[in-house]
Amino acid sequence: MVILIATNNTNKFNEIKEIIQQYGLEAKMPSIKIDVEEGTVSYEENARLKAVYVMSKTGIDTLGEDSGIEVPALGGFPGVISARFVQGSDSDRNKVLLEKIKKLPGFKREAIFKAYTVIALSNGSFIVGYGELRGKIIDEPAGNNGFGYDPIFIPDGYDKTLAQLSSKEKNSISHRKKAIQMAIEQYIKSAKFKR
Repeated sequence: MVILIATNNTNKFNEIKEIIQQYGLEAKMPSIKIDVEEGTVSYEENARLKAVYVMSKTGIDTLGEDSGIEVPALGGFPGVISARFVQGSDSDRNKVLLEKIKKLPGFKREAIFKAYTVIALSNGSFIVGYGELRGKIIDEPAGNNGFGYDPIFIPDGYDKTLAQLSSKEKNSISHRKKAIQMAIEQYIKSAKFKR
């Protein structure tokens, strides 16, 4: 079975593909540009927008994903706008977030990665998955693996950032993996697989 991943971000696609392949599904990146304007309401809404856009253009079941990092001491900022609150690179966004928290004491640096996945099925129904990963933000980036906020986030129970872990280690604990796993396991149990 082929499932499309509604992203044009190669790093994100490769991470999702690695997780999905464990279920015997073939993940493909759509050949179309995903032309949707992500909102500020919720991760789930953004994931659904992307999934529906691609599925409506291709007729193929599509998984959309949206995720972000939330710092409770900053009122949940940056949250649903994590990928867009600063124009530029992941590194630029990391710098701004580090600047915002630099005066916070260690116990106020807790952060939560959240992810939602929505699978838009060609029959018009949806499957939703959610995952989170708790940890803390450190003073400066460390590690070259991963993307986004991985270099400044240490998961609870670890002494390395996500960017210092191998992709296998990261995928065993990540918020994205948990969200995808929840959705894919429901997808596999759906009527589509009982023909």
